[in-house]
Amino acid sequence: MPKGGRSDGAEVRRVVATLDMDPKIRTEVKADGDRVGVLLLVPGDGSGAQDCLLARVAPGATSVWVPPRMRRMLGEGGCAVGNALDPAPPPH
Repeated sequence: MPKGGRSDGAEVRRVVATLDMDPKIRTEVKADGDRVGVLLLVPGDGSGAQDCLLARVAPGATSVWVPPRMRRMLGEGGCAVGNALDPAPPPH
């Protein structure tokens, strides 16, 4: 996304929907002002770290990352679309 542009949540949803992903992968897209957060989550077994990928599309920058393992444990909130928009600080 070029600087000065505006992220479009509907367009990001459309693009994510065209990806040829396993149907088990849960996707969430959330717009917040001129930013759009994306979550791709593989359901876990409930005992270990979740597998997820976060992305943030914003004017002048697009970021994609995997949260630290500790943040991906159940209840830690690392694998949440809100964490794509406003990443939690690193653990410890």
